[in-house]
Amino acid sequence: MNTTRSKPIQKRALLTREKILDGLEALLARHEFEAISIADIAREAGVAVGSVYSHYKDKEALLPALLDRQLERVKARLAELRETGTLDGFGLDGPQRPDMRSLIRFSLENALKQIDASLGVRRALFTYRRMNPDLDIPLARALADQAFESLVTQLEDYRDEIVHTDLRAAARMVNYFVNIVFLDRIVLVKSPLQDTLRPDDETLIQTYTDMVYTYLTID
Repeated sequence: MNTTRSKPIQKRALLTREKILDGLEALLARHEFEAISIADIAREAGVAVGSVYSHYKDKEALLPALLDRQLERVKARLAELRETGTLDGFGLDGPQRPDMRSLIRFSLENALKQIDASLGVRRALFTYRRMNPDLDIPLARALADQAFESLVTQLEDYRDEIVHTDLRAAARMVNYFVNIVFLDRIVLVKSPLQDTLRPDDETLIQTYTDMVYTYLTID
């Protein structure tokens, strides 16, 4: 086998897959997954329709690859937090550690930022997971566990302020708060209920910051 020649071919194939996924992500920022065709993806990616089909048998086959890409991004962010004690330049550990209320607010602001930056992708993947409820994704479970343990570690730094004796149970509740607060952005697609029910972002973040802080500190 000519390995010298196969390496450039493999590299080109990887680059083509990345271009296809980039194209799909760009389209998801403007359209729902159901409204996007293979031809749309090929056009956005700057490749031939046949190139898309040579890598993915149909449109739905792109979703596992899109999920893998999203999980790798989460993995990189957790690694940043673990290795530097910072997230997006915001210090969370050591001498740069903020007060607890500021930490809660940052967590909510960061969650909103991440969701809004990839809303179309998250909606597509949310649908994919709903259609495959029994799908087992070890990396997703491992990253969820890592994120939870990181939260527990952060709360331990504020142990003298927290009224709950079971810190892991308190962390589970905080994790639930932060994950559920923006779920309507993903679930309610172009619904009048979004404008009717949802407060503005600043009010939402401030209110949830107060709620989580009160839950942690007031018996």
